[in-house]
Amino acid sequence: MGLGHTRRSSGDRWAPIGSSIAPNPNHRPSPDFAPTEHLAVEAVVAYVDNELSKTAAGRADAHLAMCPRCSDEVANQARARSLLREGNDLTAPQSLLGQLCQIPTQEFDMRRAGRFNRRGR
Repeated sequence: MGLGHTRRSSGDRWAPIGSSIAPNPNHRPSPDFAPTEHLAVEAVVAYVDNELSKTAAGRADAHLAMCPRCSDEVANQARARSLLREGNDLTAPQSLLGQLCQIPTQEFDMRRAGRFNRRGR
């Protein structure tokens, strides 16, 4: 069963959706419902980048309030994001730049050049 597919028990309305935090319209939580799935890596990144829908962000907030493991992942992702944004511009070593400049950039048709012609024309 892949991510995003629901699973149903006989006569039961409980239907988890893998590690996705997308809302499941078939799930009716009980008053004591607590999410047990951890946030997927993609969900953590989207959460930190503020790219989740309002509903998904709400579900993530509820999960993060109860899950130290995912809270740590969000904190680590936020730190990494901050460090990347603060970082200095990267420069390639001159030796690499020289090698890259030697790569041919002109495109040509190998069939017209006479190579790899299977029919010998």
